[in-house]
Order: sequence, then C-alpha cells, then structure tokens
Amino acid sequence: MNKLAKKAGKQFFHQLGANQLLNELNFRFQQCRHYFGNRQFQKKHKRFVFPSDRALFNTFQLNYQRFYEDGLLSAKELIEWSGIKNQERPVILDWGTGTGRIIRHLPTLMSNAVCYGSDLDEALISWCKKNIDAVYFDTINNECLPYPSYYFTAIWGISVFTHIPAKETANWLAELHRIMKDNAIAILTTHGSNYYHQLNAAQLSQLNNQGTYTIDYIEKGHRLMTTYHEAESFRSMLRQRFQIEHFWKGKTHPEKMGGQDCWIIKKVPAA
Repeated sequence: MNKLAKKAGKQFFHQLGANQLLNELNFRFQQCRHYFGNRQFQKKHKRFVFPSDRALFNTFQLNYQRFYEDGLLSAKELIEWSGIKNQERPVILDWGTGTGRIIRHLPTLMSNAVCYGSDLDEALISWCKKNIDAVYFDTINNECLPYPSYYFTAIWGISVFTHIPAKETANWLAELHRIMKDNAIAILTTHGSNYYHQLNAAQLSQLNNQGTYTIDYIEKGHRLMTTYHEAESFRSMLRQRFQIEHFWKGKTHPEKMGGQDCWIIKKVPAA
C-alpha cells in the first residue's frame, strides 16, 4: 500500500470515528431533551408499546409523540396515495419497516388489509414480531425480498433508498417490480436537493456527475449511511420498469415526507 492510500485510509477511519462519536453525543442529547415529555406521553398511551430509545433514534426521532402522530399521519396519507382505500383485500408491504412506525397503524385503519413489514435489521424485526399484532414481519437477506412474484397491491419504501448504497438501487427496484401485482402502486422517498446542503463541494460534484452519492458506513440501513439521488437520474431509473404517477420534490413540498423527494409509481402490465 503506498503512502497516499495509507493517508486516505487513515482519514476515512478518523472521519468514521468522529461520525460515530457525534452520533452518540446526539443520541444522549436527544434522550435528555425528550425525557420528561416522552415519559408523560407514554403514561397517556399505556397500551401503545414504544421501541427502545436507541432503536427509535436510529430509525426516526427520539420523540414519542412525533413517533406516534407522524406514523399515524403517514399511514393515512399512504393509504390515500396508494388508492387502496376502497379495495376489498389489499396486500401491503412496508419495505424497510424499522420499528413498524407506519405499518402498525394499518390494521386499525384498514381491517381488511393484509399487512407485511420487512427490514434488514433482524433485531428490529424480532421486536416488531413480539410487540405489533396483525402484521407479518420478515427479515431481508442477501438483497432479496422473501415474497413470491406478483403478490403485493401496494408497497411503501419510506426513508429506505436514503440509507442503502447507491450501487444497490437498480437491484432493489427490480425486486420491488418482481413482487408487485400488475397496476400495483409503490411509494418511495429519496434524499433530493432539499438535502444537498449536507454535502461538501467534492461530494456534491460527484453527485452531479453520477446522479447519486453515498456517504458510506459499515452497516447497511444505519442512519450514518446516507445516499443522495439527483431527481432526473432517479427518474430515469424508475422509467426503465415503472410508470411515474406523481412526484413531489422535497424542496418545494417540505410537508410531504419530511422534505424528502416522494415518488408514486405504478407497475404497468407487460404488453
């Protein structure tokens, strides 16, 4: 290994360690900041089981009220945007479900729906299985989804492409397409221009040249692994397999999915 490579390696691990430290400090700060509010909200919702503070921080925000209310609101919006409200027995997948923040509300909102949640994190899936009723939860292995082809009526992937390597995007789009029924709807989000301020000049240059950029991390799906997608580049990838029904740009529609770019796509039957 030459000196330049060694220097680059040291800088990478130094930055990685700094990011881990900052992440831990942020976790502790959020834990203290929301402690009393979280305890009060938990007392008012004794039948609602919350995940651990660590799991909540890693997958959303360490605010119990926001976790509950945003999950419920997102579930209602996704039902409406998916066009499944009046379907007799829709089959729904929350891809990248995390702690089940959204899908846990579906059995109450749509008792006729068949609900699934899947995630790479086996520990989170184990927690969901123990604490959330009326939803089937599955662990994702080997970049494949454990479901048959032409199975789902609707798929939701909220804050998923934002935390997996850019190089895996095409594979996951192919997997989603495989398990969707004809005319099924998928709703996906990406980090678009509303998040470009998080990148330095070199990273932004690479994003502009390649259409995507990933801040790498040793653990897939972790909050410290962040992927950014330029809208037109992601649109081109989607069009290879799907029909784009609607697109909300996060920068101009910050009320949609926390300012992430939001895509509503349909699987069109083969000619």
